[in-house]
Amino acid sequence: MTQAQLDHTPRLLRSILSRLLCPAIFFLAMASISQAQITNPEGGLNRPVEESIWAQTMRGNHYNEFWNYQFYFDNGIKMHVIFSAADFGGLKSAVSGIRISIFYPDGKTYQVAREYPIERLVQDRENHRFQLHPEREIYFTGKLPKKHLLVVNTSKGGVEYDFQLSFHNIESGLQWGNGQFSIKNEKIGIITHIPYADVTGYVRVNSNRQEVRGTAYMDHTFQNQTTTKLMHSGYRFVRHRNSQNWDLVYTLRPSDNREMRAIGYYLKTRDGKIHLYGAEQAILHDMERLRSTDIASRIQIRFDNGSELEITRVNNQESYPLLGELGWLARRAAKTFLGGEVIDFRGEGIIKKRGRAPLQGEYNFFVID
Repeated sequence: MTQAQLDHTPRLLRSILSRLLCPAIFFLAMASISQAQITNPEGGLNRPVEESIWAQTMRGNHYNEFWNYQFYFDNGIKMHVIFSAADFGGLKSAVSGIRISIFYPDGKTYQVAREYPIERLVQDRENHRFQLHPEREIYFTGKLPKKHLLVVNTSKGGVEYDFQLSFHNIESGLQWGNGQFSIKNEKIGIITHIPYADVTGYVRVNSNRQEVRGTAYMDHTFQNQTTTKLMHSGYRFVRHRNSQNWDLVYTLRPSDNREMRAIGYYLKTRDGKIHLYGAEQAILHDMERLRSTDIASRIQIRFDNGSELEITRVNNQESYPLLGELGWLARRAAKTFLGGEVIDFRGEGIIKKRGRAPLQGEYNFFVID
C-alpha cells in the first residue's frame, strides 16, 4: 500500500495498517542487516603470509585462536591435536593449551587437555617454533611449506603421551581473500595452512608405541569474541586421496539465524587444479540426540555459484566436550558464563554433489550446547 492510499484510508484503519506495516518494514530491514553481517571474504585464493602462522589476536579479554591438526594414518589410527590461545574474560586467566584425541581402530580412545599461563607461550619467529611452555615438549616448528614438525611429550592422569610427527610433501597454504569472515560485525579469521601433507613418525601412549605414516591437515581460526556467543555449529570434512586430489569443507553457522546463513568454503583439487566454492547456507537434516545435544546427521550446504553439497555422518567414532574435565558444578558455571560449551564430534562420513558419486572421508562437527 502506498502513502497516497494510506492518506485516503479512514483514520482507524490507517492506524492499524501502520502498526502492521512498520514491524514488517523493520523485519525486512533487519533481515538485510543480518545478511550483510554474515559475509565471506572478497577476492580469490591467496597464499598466507609467513606471519599468519602466529597468534593474530591475544589482545582484549575474549580472544581465542585454534590451530586444528587432523591426522589419518595408514594403520587405522586417527589423531586430532588442537593448539589454542584463549582469554575467557572474567572466568579465568588467559591460557595457551592443547587438546589431544587419539582414536585406535579397536575402538580405544584417549583424550587429554593441558593448559599453561599465556605468559609462558613461546612464539620464536626466528626459529619458527610455537611452544606452549619453554620447559614443556609441546610445540610445532618449521617454516611452511618447506618443513614442519609436531612434538608432544606429556602425561596426565597416569597416562603418558609421546609423539613426534614430521611433515613432507606439504601443499602450500590457502586463504580466501584476506582470510577474514564476518558474523554479526565480528571478524573471524580462517586460514588453511596445511591442506595436505604426508606424515611419518611415531605415536606412543604409555608403552604402546607405533610407527606411523599417513596424511595431515591443519587450519587456523581466530577471533576477538567467545565462540559460544557467536556460533550455533561448525562443519569440517577432510578427504585426502593424494597430494593432487583432496576435498576440504569448513562451514560455520552463526547463532540466532533463521535464514540458515553460513560462512565458509569448499576447497578441492582435481589433478592439482584448485577450486573454491563459498558457502552461503547450511541446512540441517535428520537431527540426532548425542551427548545430550542435538546434532544433524546430514548437512546440506549451498554455495555462491548455485551448487549444493551434502555431508553425511556415517560412523560416529568419538565426541569431546570442551569442558569435559570439569566437575558438574564448575562445568555448569562455565557454561552459564560462556553461553554454552563446544562439543566436538568426529568420525567417518561422505560428501555428495548432485550427479556425482559419494566421496568417503572424515567429518569433524562441533555444536554449541
